[in-house]
Amino acid sequence: MKKKKKQKQIKVDINVIEKSRLHIKKNEKNMPVENQYLYIENMKTLRQYYPELAATIEKTPNGNRFEWVRTGSKKLPNLRDKHSQLLYYDAESPWEDVKKQIESLNLKNTRLALFLGLGAGYELLFYCKDIVPQQHTSYILVIEKNIEVFRAALHSFDLKSVISNPRIHFLVGEREEALYTKIRNYLANENRFMLTKAMKPVYHSSALRLNQEYYISVLQAFRDAATHHLLFYGNDPRDSLIGIENMLSNINEIVANPGINLLFDKFKNRPAIVVATGPSLNKNKHLLKGLEEKAVIIAADASLKVLMDMDIKPHLVTSLERVMPTVKLLEGFSIDQVQDVYLAACPVVRNELYQAYPGPRIIVYRNFDHFKWLNIDRGILKIQLSSGNMAFKVAEAMGCDPIILIGQDLAYSRDGRSHAAGATYGELQGPQKGIETLEVRANDGGAILTNKVWYSFLKAYEMDLAQYKGTCINSTEGGAYIEGSGVMPFKDAIEQYISESFYPLEIIKENLALFSSYNSQEDTEKVIDLIERTIVEMNAIVAECQKGIEVYEKYKIELGTYLQNPEKPIDSNRLDLIEKEMMTPKTNCRKKHETFQLFFAHVFQSFVIKFEVDMIQIPEKYDDLNLARVEILGRQIDWYAVIGELALICIRALENARHKIENRTEELERVITC
Repeated sequence: MKKKKKQKQIKVDINVIEKSRLHIKKNEKNMPVENQYLYIENMKTLRQYYPELAATIEKTPNGNRFEWVRTGSKKLPNLRDKHSQLLYYDAESPWEDVKKQIESLNLKNTRLALFLGLGAGYELLFYCKDIVPQQHTSYILVIEKNIEVFRAALHSFDLKSVISNPRIHFLVGEREEALYTKIRNYLANENRFMLTKAMKPVYHSSALRLNQEYYISVLQAFRDAATHHLLFYGNDPRDSLIGIENMLSNINEIVANPGINLLFDKFKNRPAIVVATGPSLNKNKHLLKGLEEKAVIIAADASLKVLMDMDIKPHLVTSLERVMPTVKLLEGFSIDQVQDVYLAACPVVRNELYQAYPGPRIIVYRNFDHFKWLNIDRGILKIQLSSGNMAFKVAEAMGCDPIILIGQDLAYSRDGRSHAAGATYGELQGPQKGIETLEVRANDGGAILTNKVWYSFLKAYEMDLAQYKGTCINSTEGGAYIEGSGVMPFKDAIEQYISESFYPLEIIKENLALFSSYNSQEDTEKVIDLIERTIVEMNAIVAECQKGIEVYEKYKIELGTYLQNPEKPIDSNRLDLIEKEMMTPKTNCRKKHETFQLFFAHVFQSFVIKFEVDMIQIPEKYDDLNLARVEILGRQIDWYAVIGELALICIRALENARHKIENRTEELERVITC
């Protein structure tokens, strides 16, 4: 997790906004309703900052639904919907109409303003001029459904200062299906997701009148994107601790085996088949037979048993989960059965999984900083939530194109089954008790039932496909539709994309043979030294947390008095001194960059993200921002207590890992000596 930057409020050229407002207010009789000069200048700026949007606007014909008209006694420019003959703004005073509507929203602590519609631009300019300073708004996201409305705004005001503003972002004319990935990418950039509890929708009633269902979809996509992005960072530090402990237990596996980086782009423009264990796998798994030399076959761990029972050997099997039930998916195979099936696991899995699986290994890092801390290069992939998703990312990293999916239902079958026949944990009939379900679009165009977990996997796939430059064919023949994929029966996909033999297993073996195990002892020694240095720095972090607790104890009565007597004046200078003293230990913790950021951050990030999101929301409770500062300072005790406790647990894990590595090294030396 990157260090959180202090959020700044939006700054725009108020002079430009005021000129635009006065330009309209003057009501120059010779001024055309649609100002072509403004449009040309705005488009120049749009081409610079949003080239794709500018190109879309230029090639999109005018739909003639909206027209500029002059209304009211002052003949002010207004927008009329020719379908309904309704005006977008009040006829007499669009500016006053916008002011009244935005003020009626009763906004408070709007750190991220989500504009549902742009209209003619009045509301955005009014917000930037009058509301941003009040709300301390850091970012504005403008989502407008109609390109025609946006084009009208480009004719009406000088928007160059908002188009070029890095803290204002426009999404225009996006399909509902594409909103999730666009919004999630937006929230991920600059850690904007931290502001999700301080997000407020801003809108004019006309936008909802024209496109209510669309903007409801915008809000749903925003909620889903924010929820899933937070889920990516985890929701429990204990779960992250398991991953760290497992990684430390798997050091010997890491140093002794090659990484996925040796296979990067080795299958450029070669087809891959990703096999998951959805119930639709029953329909087409038999078609895999005979494709082993014509496609890279990558199986999610749960599907390996299903394939092996049919004597189909995938080239790689992916595994990601860090819990014991995963071990059962890969145990029970003989060396002969899996001698050519590479376990491409992320080494946060249980060490028992490596012990249970007798086949060869490939190390695949997930994009976690603790693998960067380890400094043993094996290749890092941006893997999200599931082993099926991991299989796709492995295929992408190897350069495969197209990637064909089978068994990736991410939904219950219409007769209620959850998995393919022969799956290790069976075919559950329908949702289990307590599992929340929802309907999503199916590959056949109808609706199908999924659950919250699979839905998050589905959205993770959509994120991956939005960034994948190749072709993804979903040949699941059932299940949920994945936005960005093409749907095609597996038989047809084979006929169209899989014909030439290129012997993937030989290519894999040839490239992995470049790995040298001679560096294993050197890497082991490096890790031991790294662990020792990290233990020292983690102890320093514990000491800083203790200092933070002591500072809190020093001021807790004073801070409590302010909250109990909110009418009591607060000395801002006094608060500044307390804040500096209380936050200094936290700053000192962050100075241990290699340890705090690269090793420790993955453990504490789920707690810290929730903590910071809650802190950003606190000003909403108070009219006096100094009172909000008092509560935020008082809550720092939670940060110091939790971070200090997690640091102590990590120190014990590091000490245990060092002990195990040293014992294994001694045993190996004894064997060599004998």
